[in-house]
Amino acid sequence: MMHTQIVEKTLYKPAVIGFSFIILAILLAMTGPIGSRIGWWNYDSAVIILKWAAYGGIAAAILCLSGLFMAYPGSKRRGFIYSLLGLIIIVPMLLFLQSWKEAKLTLPPIQDITTNTEEPPSFWYAPNSQEYGGVGIAAYQEEAYPDIQPLILPIDTNKAYDYSLEVIKDKGWKLYEPSRADLHIEATETTFWFGFSDDVVIHITPTEGSGSRIDMRSTSRFGGGGDGGTNANRIRSFFKAFMKKVEAGES
Repeated sequence: MMHTQIVEKTLYKPAVIGFSFIILAILLAMTGPIGSRIGWWNYDSAVIILKWAAYGGIAAAILCLSGLFMAYPGSKRRGFIYSLLGLIIIVPMLLFLQSWKEAKLTLPPIQDITTNTEEPPSFWYAPNSQEYGGVGIAAYQEEAYPDIQPLILPIDTNKAYDYSLEVIKDKGWKLYEPSRADLHIEATETTFWFGFSDDVVIHITPTEGSGSRIDMRSTSRFGGGGDGGTNANRIRSFFKAFMKKVEAGES
């Protein structure tokens, strides 16, 4: 009678350690901005925490990468699944943090973006004390965000006003005393992670042929330096949602 000998595979510990560190790195990366939002520490401290989370994630990813080679299916070691799951989890976080870092380093040091740099819409109600920086800020914006332009559409101003309000409500922004008479709307968006308050103003003017020009300004309420493209992206996102409203209304 033949007996089959079952050989128990040894656990490749670096894979398990790497996976554990990845979980810790993810939690640390979440704690940084959340702690800043609820007042445990300031923004600069949160950035430091994010840096250490990235360093820890890179080290953990290296351990997991070794597990892919040392504990591959069919080898004498266990731990391949830990390594694979760890890398699947950590790579998106590292890519996100790297893109955020590159945006902060490469984009201009401005945080006040408008579709009308000559006569930027002003804030009447939102508690924003930012004064537009003039030609210097405009030059930065033109170079970095040439696509930020007003929407000029063949729709009447009342319809443009209604679409603007709908988009703001869909996005869940805080609305301030909109004025149909002045075709002027202001709102505030609170950012997800850090809880920053960024204010927007939408101003609509009639154009020839019963059309509308929709201008928008988005600016961070506090702080200085760059915003990593947040305000420009907010305008892009708003106009994209606005155009969907227009297309749905025309269909």
